[in-house]
Amino acid sequence: MQMLEKAAQAKTLVLTMVHQDGSTQLDPEQKLTPPVCGLLVLMKNDLDLSTPQDSLGSNDSAVFLKLDQTPAWAQQQTHQSQELFTRNMLLQVLSRSQLVVCYKAKDLLRTALQFYKQDLNWKQVAGCHIQDPQVAGWLLDPAYPFSCYQDLLSKHCKRPSSTPAQGTKKISQVISDLCSLYWLNMELCSKLQSRGLWELYSDMELSMIPVLAVMESHHIHVDKEALKRTSELLGTKMKQLEQEAHRAAGQKFLVTSNTQLRTVLFEKLRLHERCENKKLPKTINKQQQSTSEAALLQLQDLHPLPKIILECRQIHKIKSTFVDGILSCMMSKNYISSTWHQTSAVTGRISAKHPNFQALPRQPLQVTKKQHVQGKEEEVVTVHPRAMFIPQKGWTFLAADFCQVELRLLAHLSSDPELLRVFTNPLADVFAMLASQWKGLSEGEVTSEDREHAKRIVYSVVYGAGRERLSGILGVSPHQASQFHDSFLQTYKDLQAFIQRTIQLCHKQGYVLSILGRRRTLPNINSPDWSIRMQAERQAVNFMVQGSAADLCKMAMIRIFNLVSSSTSLSARLIAQLHDELLYEVEDSQVEHFAALVKSTMESLQHIDHLGVHLKVPLKVAVSSGKSWGSMSELNIPPATPSPSL
Repeated sequence: MQMLEKAAQAKTLVLTMVHQDGSTQLDPEQKLTPPVCGLLVLMKNDLDLSTPQDSLGSNDSAVFLKLDQTPAWAQQQTHQSQELFTRNMLLQVLSRSQLVVCYKAKDLLRTALQFYKQDLNWKQVAGCHIQDPQVAGWLLDPAYPFSCYQDLLSKHCKRPSSTPAQGTKKISQVISDLCSLYWLNMELCSKLQSRGLWELYSDMELSMIPVLAVMESHHIHVDKEALKRTSELLGTKMKQLEQEAHRAAGQKFLVTSNTQLRTVLFEKLRLHERCENKKLPKTINKQQQSTSEAALLQLQDLHPLPKIILECRQIHKIKSTFVDGILSCMMSKNYISSTWHQTSAVTGRISAKHPNFQALPRQPLQVTKKQHVQGKEEEVVTVHPRAMFIPQKGWTFLAADFCQVELRLLAHLSSDPELLRVFTNPLADVFAMLASQWKGLSEGEVTSEDREHAKRIVYSVVYGAGRERLSGILGVSPHQASQFHDSFLQTYKDLQAFIQRTIQLCHKQGYVLSILGRRRTLPNINSPDWSIRMQAERQAVNFMVQGSAADLCKMAMIRIFNLVSSSTSLSARLIAQLHDELLYEVEDSQVEHFAALVKSTMESLQHIDHLGVHLKVPLKVAVSSGKSWGSMSELNIPPATPSPSL
């Protein structure tokens, strides 16, 4: 009771998780992180600068909270009340209003939810506000890959990194690290404030930590048997395609070897000699003919082999990454749970690993299954990795997608009148309207190909794709791709002006900002090397749009999370974020109500008053639902405002 009282009165709590092998979150990351066995909590009261920054002050103290097996340096007698003490101390940390600091705070929250499933509802960690120096360091320099705590410390506190201690010396080193972590956090907070990043850090990025921890603690159910059947089917198809490739080439070769494929395509079949008016891509060092997708697409009409290789690669990618990859993440379980990374992308986007949920193909793949009975037609089987993910019984998947968010942000940022006009009719097909403006056609004359070209060119503007890349995407010659690109920018002159303005500003100040003030410094913007400078210019424009889209999506995640966690009736869980799309698992009885709530919340982000954001175009959100992630159908929701009780 005295210790709990002491913790409650401490000015700051600084903590780190301890693993079974004695390492902590402050040690360099290991490939396979050992299980967590406890927490070391520093109760900091001595904030006097005269105390050495890596030492305990006279009023400071530390306590070890046992969660499971303890490492050798923390062995102690176990009392019956110990579990209760650990739980109460942890609950105090999670509900505390004074400062709490933890490096990699998301992992701490997820661990708390896993250890105390019975006592701790996810809604109890929703309001938790822990400062995380890893997130602060990333916000200050999103392009710098801090591999561990020691790197961050040596960069911002100019401290040489220490070598990990062993045995009994380990305890004093961990306490010393926690003391340094407190001062590092103070230094980072001061830098965030001086660079105008404090609001973004405290309002958005710290609020994202419990959102991601709760996402990781939720299991996504998988139809394991269907996944195994799909793996076998794709394996059979791969073998068939290999045999077809060997027949087409007139010899056996390793289909997955680019070197052997290059020999067959360009030395044996000499396909490059039959390419009239087509400049085939070369490898990066420009020494050899490329066997990339762009090269094979240009060769596919000249010989059957390139088309077979393209199909082979597609099947191999789906089998290895999305089918076998997911099976390997499951082992003996029938569910998966991705790891979500907040600090891995310079644009502010969130990424996923084990498995990479965001890379699962949106469209199903058609696989022709050969029949062994003679005269029987080939059977076409649809393979859809997303269809393997299923909600728990009595629940439904619900997806909410920001429609054309990057194009809408381009319209807002550039204020181009023609682009803004595209969004005046909420029912219009945006890309068809864009194509009609650009090509001078009536909307009725726009073909699906025109629409697709317009869509691809918009994204090539956002991502700064060169004419070679654009020609590969559009399936036209580089010269034609260049003409398309130029005529598009001629139609939208203010878009071109925005691009130039962004580049000039970046040349002048060395960085660019998203709509919510996220900053990306581009040190190569004034490089004497033309290609390096051009890349930085493309990154500046891309960051303005993609960084702003990441801001909106994070804001949507936080707002909906807060609405659900503060509601006594809503139980929906966010299970995945796919850049501009949020995927929820919702109780069947709540689907319609929750869909309306999500749509209105996301669309209301057109105006974020307290941050001074007022977009010139409305945001549009499409909501769909289904009993598997691969079979979602759009929901028509009448415009409505969320009820005040929420």
